[in-house]
Amino acid sequence: MPEWSDLRHFLAIAREGNLSAAARRLKVDQTTVGRRLAVLEKELGARLFDRTPTGLRPTAVALRIRPAAEAVEAEALRVERLASGEDLRPSGPVTVTATDSFLVHNVMPWLAAFQERHPEIELQLLSGYESLSLVRREADVAIRLVRPQEASLRARKVAAIGVVPFASKAYLSRRGPVRFDTGLQGHSVVGYAQDSRRWPESKWLDVHAAKATVALRLTSILGLLQAAREGLGVALLPAFFGHLHPELVPLRDALPELERTVWLVFHEDLAHNARVRAVVDFLAETIGKQAEALAKPPARSRKKRAR
Repeated sequence: MPEWSDLRHFLAIAREGNLSAAARRLKVDQTTVGRRLAVLEKELGARLFDRTPTGLRPTAVALRIRPAAEAVEAEALRVERLASGEDLRPSGPVTVTATDSFLVHNVMPWLAAFQERHPEIELQLLSGYESLSLVRREADVAIRLVRPQEASLRARKVAAIGVVPFASKAYLSRRGPVRFDTGLQGHSVVGYAQDSRRWPESKWLDVHAAKATVALRLTSILGLLQAAREGLGVALLPAFFGHLHPELVPLRDALPELERTVWLVFHEDLAHNARVRAVVDFLAETIGKQAEALAKPPARSRKKRAR
């Protein structure tokens, strides 16, 4: 019988496509992953991956056993969640995942208060746009802008994020008034690169700023923010940036078609875990306090209104 630990390493390789990436996911060294794979292949009497120039390609045997290995994984993780889900002590580690921007601006400023309230809870913040799996315990709590579809996940709506076109005061004094009814002709925009070209914000700019020059393309919200602050052009940004950076001028009200909902998400098996509940309740409280600033930019003066 293969051990669960060996199957766990097999699944990481199958998902990542190479030993080094699998090692990073499992937080072990590459040699350990390779050794575990060799042990599993010896136990099964079959080769599981072919080495190719682009990485490790699963063999026919690997493709056949992967669903069974994932079923074992699901049950092992369920045992782990059920055990930790009954932990009534507000102490121990809790992993929270969200985007860089949200963690930096909407979570970290309030963490000192959380630490005072729950000194025995150790928070780990994982940032990025890739959704980590709560089912596979890659994180305990997620702050997401899309409601999850998995039946085993609980989602709590806590706020809405307005999206607004901004430009810096320096940019506007240099380039003049902004008119969206002319497709931003004569102006520059800060656009989106690579996968972020699929974001609704990028598609909105394609339509409403069709005649503008693209000064810069980025994949990071924090990068977009800094580019706008430096006066590189008009950028679509979360409304609350206007409250944090007075040099940014909102050119329109929040755009209803680009509004995002903020969801706090966790696995139902952790619903009674004291430390997870403490984190979820605190995040709901602090994000709720920011709800108005998240949804709406600072009031605009008449002379700054864009058409």
